[in-house]
Amino acid sequence: MGPLLKFRTSAILYLVVSLVCTQLPLLNYLGYEFSVVIALLGTFVAGFLTITSVRQSYTLITNSQQPTAAVLSSFKQSLLLNLSLLIIPLAVMLTNAFFVKNCSLLEGFVFFLLIPVVSVVFSWALGFFCAVHYGWAKTAFVAIVLITFAEVLAVGYFTPAIFSYNFFYGYFPGLTYDEVLGIGRPLVLFRILTLILAAALVWMTTLILANTSVGNTSWKKGAALLNAMIQGKSVFVTAGIATLVILTWWFRGELGFDSSSRYIRKQLGERLATEHFIIFYSKESYDEDEMQWIAAEHEFRLKQISDAFVLPFKGEPKAQKIESYIYPSSEIKQRLMGAGNTNIAKPWSGQIHITKQSLDATLKHELVHVLAAPFGLPIIKASVSTGLVEGLAEAIDWRFGNRTLHQYAAAMHKAGVAPEIRGLMLFTGFASQSSSISYVLAGSFCRYLIDTYGMRKMMLLYRTNEYEALYHKSLDALITDWKGFLEGIPVAENDFAAVDVLFRRPPIFKKVCARVVAARNAEARKLLAEKNYADAQTLFVKSYAETKSYESLNGMLTSSLRLRQYDALTAALDTIISNDRKPNQFLPLFLIIGDALWGKGKLNEAHRLYARVGDANISDGLTEAALLRTHALRDSTKRQTFLKYFLSDMGDSLRLALLDSAFTPHEHRLTEYLKTRTIQRQNRHSEVVQTLRSFKIVRMDSRRVPTGRVFDESSTFGESTDATLEAFRLKMLGYSLFRLKEFEDAKGAFWQSLNFVATDVAKNEVNDWVERCEWMESNLKRVN
Repeated sequence: MGPLLKFRTSAILYLVVSLVCTQLPLLNYLGYEFSVVIALLGTFVAGFLTITSVRQSYTLITNSQQPTAAVLSSFKQSLLLNLSLLIIPLAVMLTNAFFVKNCSLLEGFVFFLLIPVVSVVFSWALGFFCAVHYGWAKTAFVAIVLITFAEVLAVGYFTPAIFSYNFFYGYFPGLTYDEVLGIGRPLVLFRILTLILAAALVWMTTLILANTSVGNTSWKKGAALLNAMIQGKSVFVTAGIATLVILTWWFRGELGFDSSSRYIRKQLGERLATEHFIIFYSKESYDEDEMQWIAAEHEFRLKQISDAFVLPFKGEPKAQKIESYIYPSSEIKQRLMGAGNTNIAKPWSGQIHITKQSLDATLKHELVHVLAAPFGLPIIKASVSTGLVEGLAEAIDWRFGNRTLHQYAAAMHKAGVAPEIRGLMLFTGFASQSSSISYVLAGSFCRYLIDTYGMRKMMLLYRTNEYEALYHKSLDALITDWKGFLEGIPVAENDFAAVDVLFRRPPIFKKVCARVVAARNAEARKLLAEKNYADAQTLFVKSYAETKSYESLNGMLTSSLRLRQYDALTAALDTIISNDRKPNQFLPLFLIIGDALWGKGKLNEAHRLYARVGDANISDGLTEAALLRTHALRDSTKRQTFLKYFLSDMGDSLRLALLDSAFTPHEHRLTEYLKTRTIQRQNRHSEVVQTLRSFKIVRMDSRRVPTGRVFDESSTFGESTDATLEAFRLKMLGYSLFRLKEFEDAKGAFWQSLNFVATDVAKNEVNDWVERCEWMESNLKRVN
């Protein structure tokens, strides 16, 4: 096939691939994902076109002749041809922008320059080198490309990093649920380095042309090249290239190109060893006393999981201790190993990577992955089915909001939200849905299999993925049985509200401008944290105008509340939320809209919104916040002080000062409750116990205020209270007693909380705390 025909074929290939991308979510606009697809295509197109063009000129030279200018001419012409071919995908996506929203064409264009354009230039240079240096030029080119891919796989396997940089596809962020992906300094630096190495390849090829003949073997050409590189002025260029490569490799962690275990440990700085763990952490996160509890929590969770597997933990032969990396923040975690908001485990290396903020919620889940390693496939130490990997972890952890996984799954099916689970249990189907849906349904299904058929069969399934051989039923038949089981689980009206809140968020594939908007919202959240509310509001408003997403609306309303723009929040309730087909999905926003209504003096309307959040019982945090506001509304004399407290953006110390200045000691049980929440965050557990033991929230008539009726403002916090708050009080008391090592009293407090809230989730939580108290009482000193 001649160069001209290959050019036409390549043009058609670029066009077809680009047109296909216009029909695929996340690839249908000018952004990172589309750029990577074109870069991978361009790698081989540019390499093969260059080799064909150069070889045609190069082989016409006789063995006795020196290479002529014709070779360099064809080489330069191939660059123009390859770069001109990139106009095709760029034009297709720019045209598609008239039909599919592009939230940042400028960023997309920069991605296109940094990824496919640079990749094509590098592949062009490598193709030139291979065409001149090797007899089997295309084979050599493909081998070099595959070697770099193999190196990336090796880095991902043997180091904590899940991200990678590569000359051909530019950058890969790793398979995570993180949506934020911008153009960072490491990517720009790496692509500059790529262009420098491309220039080095061209220079080296010209040395081969100048110092060898066409008929020389690859070995002879290689020897001649090395000799030429250390002769005359060339030695300085060689030294510069070598220095650049060495420095880049030595400082690859600091540059952000790679991240080894050693580098991450150095950045975190601290290390603590226990019987089964080596924990790496930062002094910013924990002091020595706190680390004793963290270490004990690791050992306790390991014991729980080992009991669930009915096997003692022994560890892998080369990794007797599990390595636990605890990062101070998601930003630092993202920079050091690639996953910011996604906590991960690497079962084959016995590692877990968690942020400080998510430790309590995800430690047990991630440890399941590591302890299940002996049951997984060789090398990866896990199941080939993501649904089984994550479903098993969810089934054993068994914690997700204020309902069991079975209750959520049953509610999802009855609400028509649940997708067909068969796809989730296959290799690629798990990520096709939003993470909350996939995790909950897979966890419920795996727990059903464990409870019905036993753990042993589940662990065999984990390795083989052969349902029929183990259960004597097909996967479809097992799914039918599971659905029948779910039919027997009662679903209340507030369960549907929780479904709307938790399971109606679209996956990244169905979001508009997912990467651009996620990065913009992340920047807006930083501005919120810095109390730059006006600029944060501007960014959130822009994101909401483009996407109508919940995250953007939440940020927009939060910043408006901080700016005391109450009308903006009430307008959102009237025009956006009330007119939505599923208004319950906005329930968490009812708290801040209720605060705005309170600020405008519309107390009855605020109360109704708070009551809806409390009834939905989505999470302890939302439920508690709603109940506290409900009771604060009842106090006509201190109502404005409470509003100031709830709207305050002050730190804990100033918030405590606000309550102390407005109330005399023990004047108001609500203030005592709020103060206790604050001092517990400060680990002042003796004060917490003393305060919480000084009052009780007594369960009385908790009838709901009828819609349209103003609540009784004469009632006080002590006279009309909610059993749920009493349960919260007792669990607060239990936690502080636990931290004071008064384990028997802690167990008593937790058990008493079931007198007020005794849902299945509450029972599971209390049983977990009681088990933790008993284990700590016997093992805390031994662990440390």
